[in-house]
Amino acid sequence: MKTTKLAKLLLASLTLVGVSATAATNSALSYNYLGLQYVNQDLDDYDCDQDGLNLYGSLELTDEFFARASLTDVGGDKGCGSRTASIGAGYRTAFGSQSSIYGVLSVEDTSVDHGDSDKGLIAAAGIRTYLSSNLEGKVELAHHTAFDGDTEINGGLVYWFDPRFAVTGDVSLGSEQTTFAVGARMSF
Repeated sequence: MKTTKLAKLLLASLTLVGVSATAATNSALSYNYLGLQYVNQDLDDYDCDQDGLNLYGSLELTDEFFARASLTDVGGDKGCGSRTASIGAGYRTAFGSQSSIYGVLSVEDTSVDHGDSDKGLIAAAGIRTYLSSNLEGKVELAHHTAFDGDTEINGGLVYWFDPRFAVTGDVSLGSEQTTFAVGARMSF
């Protein structure tokens, strides 16, 4: 059943990307960035609140393809905590002059402080767009196969106070967890 959900999400991601295949590849959005965020998570299954840091980045490989990676280390009350590393490849295409849609397939490895660790895939699709000249927004749907699977909707805002530097805010709502994050990003 998990494979069927993953296959449907992946098919939807590819369809979403294919919708704008005739659009120009380049948009105003850069996929070359590095960021650091403070993360606060509420894990429903473990009645646990945890917080820590998330280091993440993206690197354009071609006009359409990019690599994405992250490392998150969180700890919390009641002995919970984990370290998660992920790496993946994505495809993007312009969706107008100020927006792009994308799909990403990643591998993640989560090592928990107490209990069993797990590995899995992440299939994600989303849209990034400029809401104003300095404010970027994103919405992303992601399905994780690790730990019996979880589907999340992720939203975020990036305020570019300089062409290379920004402050960020993100929220992630899943069936197993709720995450809030604030931080900074550098574009290169």
